[in-house]
Amino acid sequence: MLLSYFCHSIILIMISEIIIGNVCKKYPNGIEALKDVSLEISKGQFFTLLGPNGAGKSTLVRILTTLARKDSGHFLIAGLHPDPDYRKIQKLIGVASQDNEIDPAGTVENLLIFQARLFRIPVKDATQRAGVLIKLFELGNECRKKAGELSGGNKRRLHCALALVHKPQVLFLDEPTVGMDPLARANFWEIITQMNRAENVTVFLTTQYLEEADRYASNMALINEGKICYNGTIAGFKKMVNPDRALSLDDAYLKYIKTNHR
Repeated sequence: MLLSYFCHSIILIMISEIIIGNVCKKYPNGIEALKDVSLEISKGQFFTLLGPNGAGKSTLVRILTTLARKDSGHFLIAGLHPDPDYRKIQKLIGVASQDNEIDPAGTVENLLIFQARLFRIPVKDATQRAGVLIKLFELGNECRKKAGELSGGNKRRLHCALALVHKPQVLFLDEPTVGMDPLARANFWEIITQMNRAENVTVFLTTQYLEEADRYASNMALINEGKICYNGTIAGFKKMVNPDRALSLDDAYLKYIKTNHR
């Protein structure tokens, strides 16, 4: 029995990029941000976590990216435990958070090179990688500008580019396209979907643009008031909400929230 459980656990770790078990988080003001959250996200999966503002999405992302501590429960990233292996985890993941925490005095090009050097990428390779990302994110006209001089949309593009400098294995995107114009958003998703499909990069997305989740993600979880309400495929969620008629994810989400969380 014990051997069977051990073998099952090993197999689960091998096929899952992210394993989350009964994670809880309570803030000093008494708000329970996460209540026994459990999820499994496979390698190469494009996963989206949906929910209303304040549901716990960003809190979970901060915990998984080692920027905040959980109160209880456990999680693994690529089989690594956050306590002894947090530095290894940080090398494996890329993070584009909601906050554009960028040095306003640094130029676009220098910030990308500096980020690469933090991951111990040699100077020549760091400069080359910066050039590739500047081209990918269409920041050529901005590369000599200081970050503080950029528009909000271009800051988001730079922030996302910084998350990709070291070619991460797992990419966390927390409301990544807020402030981007439609053309920039389309270009951004072309980059991300190419990485997901061609390089098998696991994507963990939170977004309020449900049409983005509907178009690009395959699996989802719905969180509300810190609890997971649904975990499965996007197609399965739509069918669960309305088995008789095909709905967009936007319509299915609104119908579910209105019906179950008044």
